[in-house]
Amino acid sequence: MCFDSSEQERFDASESIVLIPLPTRSMLFMISAYDSIAMYLAIEPQSLCFYVIAASKRKSEFSTEAGSKYLILGAFSSGILLFGYDRTTTDIY
Repeated sequence: MCFDSSEQERFDASESIVLIPLPTRSMLFMISAYDSIAMYLAIEPQSLCFYVIAASKRKSEFSTEAGSKYLILGAFSSGILLFGYDRTTTDIY
């Protein structure tokens, strides 16, 4: 299915070999996550694959812009999430 769509869209599908097993393994790791840091580490490879998928058309200006905006927004939200988790675990009254 990936190779058929890559022929229709006319872009190289070599990333599909990595972009399919990595999120799948990440989802399986998320099932066995015991704490919230392990859950975060399981979700992060999925989002990295989505960044690559958003910017997969190298010749399209819109695709490159979407991938870079998605990466910046994801990094910002990830930083806020980790900062909030750090503040809740280190505050001991």
